[in-house]
Amino acid sequence: MNKFLALITKYGSKILTVVTAVTVAAMLAYSAFALYDSVYTNRAAFSSRDLTQYRPALEEDEPDFEEVQDINPDTCAWLIIPGTHIDYPVVKGKDDVEYAMKDIYGESSLTGALYLTVVNKRDFTDSFNLIYGHHMDNGGMFGDIEKYEDDGFFYGHQDGYLITKRGVYDLHVFARLSADAYDSRIYSAGDRKSSDFPDFLYYVKSLAVQWDKNLDIEKTTRNIKLYLSAREKNIAKNGRFVFKDVPENVVKNGMQLIALSTCADAETNGRQLLVATMKMRTKPLPSYLFEDNDVPLAVWGHGEADHWALLNLICVIMTLAILLPGIRIRKKYKGFSTLIKDRASKQNQQKLLGILIQIAAAAFSVFWFIFTEDPHKPMVIVDRWTLAMIVLFGLTWFTDVYLVRYQRRKTPDKE
Repeated sequence: MNKFLALITKYGSKILTVVTAVTVAAMLAYSAFALYDSVYTNRAAFSSRDLTQYRPALEEDEPDFEEVQDINPDTCAWLIIPGTHIDYPVVKGKDDVEYAMKDIYGESSLTGALYLTVVNKRDFTDSFNLIYGHHMDNGGMFGDIEKYEDDGFFYGHQDGYLITKRGVYDLHVFARLSADAYDSRIYSAGDRKSSDFPDFLYYVKSLAVQWDKNLDIEKTTRNIKLYLSAREKNIAKNGRFVFKDVPENVVKNGMQLIALSTCADAETNGRQLLVATMKMRTKPLPSYLFEDNDVPLAVWGHGEADHWALLNLICVIMTLAILLPGIRIRKKYKGFSTLIKDRASKQNQQKLLGILIQIAAAAFSVFWFIFTEDPHKPMVIVDRWTLAMIVLFGLTWFTDVYLVRYQRRKTPDKE
């Protein structure tokens, strides 16, 4: 027992040091992994140029899906809403769970993919189609749907495009609503009788956070009926739905409905949806959709006031840490009043100037972080203010080392 106590006494501090070092290293490693995983997950939520290069273009009568279907044969469409992050292929799995945790490349992913409900036909010829997608806090996937609560955003981003193998549809968003995941009236996709749509549209309106006042429910119902009638004749004639064989008046006036559904953060079973009309398009898609522009990656900051940046917070903390009079730097502020009274020596002037610069830089960095960042919003790594925060920290550190000189100098040996 005495030998054991002796060993503990002799090596205890070393063992504790090693255990502490290992624990700290493990925590740092886990933090680094968590940060990497967050960055990777959030970046994966956005459609990059590596993917958008496969967006189908119109080739003769029908879009060319060959390249994107080489990536994933389950791909059945491509959805675009200009001005938002929604620019993705749409897949259809064997059920409504498969692509909730699997991306377009077939890999396991928390972001999943946009997928058509299993109830709908792959060619989007049903009268009511439903697409699911995850709600990413940084705006990826269907994360931008929540922005449609704002009047300006709603009316500024109503138009979109759905590219299918049979042709292209113009989409026009007319409702942004909140619903329950178990609401059978909303989540009963597939074909409906034209006579069912008036009640359905009035029900959608009752749940709507935003509603296009220009939508005429009776007229929309007549246009859906016109499409359904023409579709049955088209399929009977050709064996499948053929875009180019649709009468001109049906192309002009015929309508279907489509809903885009995602989760609502505040409620377990809460859902946010956009509901839009679908009309067949015969003109080429706008050329700007195919321009090689940078795709914004919101995980690194997208210049909007709906996030806060981790690196900015770190810079603020490090700037404040330099000011803190710890054990070794307590003398930094000792005699501060004396410095103010005795400013004759150059050394005192430099030290006083350095301290004042540090205090001003720290105060400004705290103020600027509070003014530009919102910790209640999703986290990003950097944003457009990060460089300024780094400069403030660098200024504080520079003045601390080269002006304040709080570290004790070695006294020269006397001869």
